[in-house]
Amino acid sequence: MKISRKLSLATLLTAFFLTIIYFAAPVYLFFAEDHPDMTGPFGWETVPDEAPYTEGVVDPRYRAAAKKAQAIIAEHRASIHAPALSAAIAIDGELVWSAASGWADLRAENLATPQTLFRVGSTSKAVTGTLFARLVDADVIDVNAPISDYLTSLPNEKWSDITPRQLASHTAGIPSYEGNGDYVGMYRALALREHHDDVVEGLSYFDGSPLLFEPGDEFEYSSFDTVLLSVVLQEAGGAPFQQLMKDWVTNPLGIETPLPDAQDDRHAQSYLRNNDKVRRWWKVDLSHKLAGGGFMATPSDLALMGAAWLDDEFISADTRDMFWTPQRLADGSVNEQGYAMNWRFADEMWWTDDMPYANANHGGVSKGSQAWLIVIPEKQMTIAFAINTRTDPFSDFGRVHAPLAAAFLNEGQ
Repeated sequence: MKISRKLSLATLLTAFFLTIIYFAAPVYLFFAEDHPDMTGPFGWETVPDEAPYTEGVVDPRYRAAAKKAQAIIAEHRASIHAPALSAAIAIDGELVWSAASGWADLRAENLATPQTLFRVGSTSKAVTGTLFARLVDADVIDVNAPISDYLTSLPNEKWSDITPRQLASHTAGIPSYEGNGDYVGMYRALALREHHDDVVEGLSYFDGSPLLFEPGDEFEYSSFDTVLLSVVLQEAGGAPFQQLMKDWVTNPLGIETPLPDAQDDRHAQSYLRNNDKVRRWWKVDLSHKLAGGGFMATPSDLALMGAAWLDDEFISADTRDMFWTPQRLADGSVNEQGYAMNWRFADEMWWTDDMPYANANHGGVSKGSQAWLIVIPEKQMTIAFAINTRTDPFSDFGRVHAPLAAAFLNEGQ
């Protein structure tokens, strides 16, 4: 009897501690993202300085630029200790160069290629914006109508008067992850253990949170805005969000990606980085925030999607101008980030003094990955690139855009 009681107590204690570990692990790993030493000394791999280079498309008109670009991405990948860097350039609506440097998987020695898929993080917002713009052009949705016109049953009645424009410009009052007052949803967004096939299920992560302000009054950047927008688009479009993406974006452009992040033989292994060492990122499911941060893509397909924004037959000039105009708050001032609709718009390129080109862009930071898509209307150029780890600050990764753009701009002059 005593032995049985001891075993029962041991079993209960074991179950108790395993439960604590199960629920505490996501919180621990969340903080470890910014403090990689917390993950311990084992499992780290050194990122080699020298790496293989795999070329995809090279337009004969840009051979010299492609040669320069090879050296640029090789040097940049080594300088930020990324296992892989993949990039692509489109000019006048055509892909003129694509390439990759490094490894999709260091341990398996799988090389990165232009076909390698990367998590694109918040660049997903520009992907969703592309569908949104197409539906606006087709008079399927009104950017200024209350979303209650499309969603007759809302899980939060405070959302009724929010408009698609406000969701796309982050002026709806929806909180960010950190400000989420739905504490169960906040934990679920940390854990990233649940899979969702329907975007409407993502609303349960924040539908219990109050609005931070009256819609239109202030600015709060939040992926939840885009999650709610995707549900509105799904209802207005009369088909599942993923099907709408195929019908209105990827199929018309003849591209395969972006796709929901998932296991795929072409998917780059994502890594946590600590200086020149990396370790494999733990398993996560990003499906609850698909529209705002859950897509994967090749830079080539991102570049072609971005280039399509400059085609008046794909997205009209009026709609493009509306989506690329920094949005104003209720008091008439431009929002604090100069954010447009599902895009950022800048008057010049970054971290360089000799490229005064206005551009639409969106960067993304995901779990063990970063991406950036930049469209330069004046030069009819689109740049897209991605890595399978993260840098802090983002500019350490992003600054490669200027020499890449310069190489191809100079070649075309």
